[in-house]
Amino acid sequence: MATNSSAPASPARRLILGATAAALLSAAVPAFAAETVKVSLNAPFDGSNAAFFLAEERGYYKAEGIEPTFDPSGGSGEAVTRIGSGTYDFGFGDINVLLDFNAKNPDSAGKAVYMLYYRSPLSIGSFAKAGIAKAADLPGKKLGGSLGDGAYKLWPAYASVTGIKPDSVAWSYGDLRLRETMLLKGDVDGILGFDSTMYFNLVRQGIKPEDIKFLYYSDAGMDIYGNAILASKKVMAERPAVVKGFIKATAKGWQDAIKDPAAAIAALKKKSSLVNEALETEKLQWLIKNQLVTAESKADGLGNVSAERFGKSVTTVAGAFGLPNVKPADVFDASYLPDASIRKLP
Repeated sequence: MATNSSAPASPARRLILGATAAALLSAAVPAFAAETVKVSLNAPFDGSNAAFFLAEERGYYKAEGIEPTFDPSGGSGEAVTRIGSGTYDFGFGDINVLLDFNAKNPDSAGKAVYMLYYRSPLSIGSFAKAGIAKAADLPGKKLGGSLGDGAYKLWPAYASVTGIKPDSVAWSYGDLRLRETMLLKGDVDGILGFDSTMYFNLVRQGIKPEDIKFLYYSDAGMDIYGNAILASKKVMAERPAVVKGFIKATAKGWQDAIKDPAAAIAALKKKSSLVNEALETEKLQWLIKNQLVTAESKADGLGNVSAERFGKSVTTVAGAFGLPNVKPADVFDASYLPDASIRKLP
């Protein structure tokens, strides 16, 4: 008896045919591959960079099709050189160090694409007994610094605007994580760095808050911005959509971290189990209060800069470094900023 080839397929046969078709379709369409990016942080894993891990934990990067790898660094200055070399796509570093680097390495010049620190935390930390109350007290002292740190790289600029000779102090160098040890041991009279990092590292060692003194670069006439998210020249040229997606996701992470610092530190703890949650929460709260939340950021949100103020700061820093013809556009690019709703303070 002949078989009727037009007879409907049995349920089992339809299931097999459907599975075969799905397999063929799957083979024909490649799986979606996330855009991988390398990110240099501003320091070892701590409260200052916890917002990045909160953004990762909440799936903000994944939603933008991005898979980031976050690496600690020896300071915000190192983040600048890493994106300048092209080995890292993004960095979290000092915009003033970037200015100096770009002027000297125009072919490798990346840009700041999202401002975060509206007041620079760069400072000279000391104990009250050292008697360092003003810049004029520094000549003849011994200072400790980390070669990759933004505060050390900008020391010549600070010396210039305060009228002291850059070589009027003696230096001792060490890793960013050992800088406070030099001060505690009495090897130096003061150390350079971010106020919050120095403060909490010293408090952790039992130093009373009232014994810790700071000379701020910003108080010496350097009305400068601080850390920003930096993008390499390569990633901006080749993957501009990735830059926009990374900034959008990171901005949401910082918005959430400002709203709930404890959640950000909990995400950090999953990355670095040895962190002191209480101290790192205090550090993040310090940064939010002193660096992120200012009259400028309250009015305009995070991410952008005031054209007038930034222009003046570029002139000040470039002049102190002896760098001619540096323009704000050489350092900062606002074209990747996300919507105002994502940038506004919670």
